Amino acid sequence: MRRCCFMVALWLVPGAAASAATTADCIANVRLEDRGPERAPSLAVAFTCRTDGTVRFVADSAATTAHLRDARDGSDSPIEGGDGTWSVQARGGNATLRYSFDLSAYARDVDRVTAAVERGGAAMAILSTWLPEPRLPSGAVPVIDIRVAAPPELKAAIALPPVDGGWRLQGTTVRFAGYGVIGRFDREQMRLPAAGGGSATLDIARLDGALAVSRPELMDWIRKTALAHVEYWQGFTTSRVLLAVVPTPGRPRVVFGRVVPGGGVSVMLQVGSRATSPELWDDWILPHEFVHTGMPMITGRANWFMEGAATYVEPVIRARAGFKREAEVWREWIEQMPRGLSALRSGMSGGSPYWGGGLFMLLSDIEIRRATSGAKGLEHCLRGALRAGGDMTPAERWPLATFAQRCDTALGRPVMAMMLERHLGRSVEVDLPALWRDLGVTLNGARIETDDSAPLAWIRRILVMGGA
Repeated sequence: MRRCCFMVALWLVPGAAASAATTADCIANVRLEDRGPERAPSLAVAFTCRTDGTVRFVADSAATTAHLRDARDGSDSPIEGGDGTWSVQARGGNATLRYSFDLSAYARDVDRVTAAVERGGAAMAILSTWLPEPRLPSGAVPVIDIRVAAPPELKAAIALPPVDGGWRLQGTTVRFAGYGVIGRFDREQMRLPAAGGGSATLDIARLDGALAVSRPELMDWIRKTALAHVEYWQGFTTSRVLLAVVPTPGRPRVVFGRVVPGGGVSVMLQVGSRATSPELWDDWILPHEFVHTGMPMITGRANWFMEGAATYVEPVIRARAGFKREAEVWREWIEQMPRGLSALRSGMSGGSPYWGGGLFMLLSDIEIRRATSGAKGLEHCLRGALRAGGDMTPAERWPLATFAQRCDTALGRPVMAMMLERHLGRSVEVDLPALWRDLGVTLNGARIETDDSAPLAWIRRILVMGGA
């Protein structure tokens, strides 16, 4: 079963950050207070917004409200916020909310990787778990700078672009921002060639916890998985990504993964404490999540398109990197693609978004190669959209029609637009056994057999491994 969802991180003071031309509307100054080696730090926060009116600071959940303590305004007067909202009247052009937040207690109480977890002396948490949403009198979404001060033994990695000694949230609200890791944790930064030129940064924050694999084994797997994506996309997909690795006691394999793109791209990855090195190399979850970083958020009911692309492309990337045999890819497709038939019958409005979308991508890849005499494939479509600005930044939210247009521009032919016209809102029957025969591929027991005399055998030979 496919289980995944849809860190730009530097050290506490990101010295490489460039000054931003835009002035922040709000600044959150955060001081980390050490709670010892087995607990995540407490946070002392002074959150100030420039305004002459009243700012409402709104908690994202009742759990956040329960752990936000000693709320005061800029003049140190207590503020009631039992309903999860703290209203602060500006004084001298600023409205300030001061409070303390017990990150350790919150993470222990919630204990969900989709919100916050604690491992040893650090916590991984979505930004909105400890930072309330400032609602300005103007109704505008504010630009927020976050600055962190801490003793030397503590650090922070936040999934936002670095700017002026901190991090900046811009173009989206606190509620949709991604992960951060705060406290004592292992960190390694990898530089990768970026799509379109220059370099990209993959920041890896590994929380405390025993793993069956060694640190070098874990990092080698992450590095080579990232490089496999560099090869497919002709550069890493996003300029900065935070990868938060969460050891999960008692579990084998990679357990779960999730990408959150709000403000900056973060990938959360649960790795079972019993995961072996062969299990890591056999993993599909991290490659799947990395595919998501190369595509924009698609508006409308298009989850099937994003998940389908990741489902289809992930085994191709691994095969081209040598992690998976070509025959294993065909076996997976022959066994699993039938799960996508109901989605095509529903006009892409139902069924499995993973395998319905994956089957759509397989059919699209075949059509692209047929239309270009094998010169181009789905990878050229995806690369073209990425280079036209279609990455996972908050500002890049495209309708399907825009993605198709950018894809087809790269292909030089309107193939993706044609495929969407053919399948969206229309019930389509696909004869998969006939398709496999035309491609010249058969699953005979556990063995894949090929027939090079089949009419589409020339396409089969280049679908997985590429080439013309």
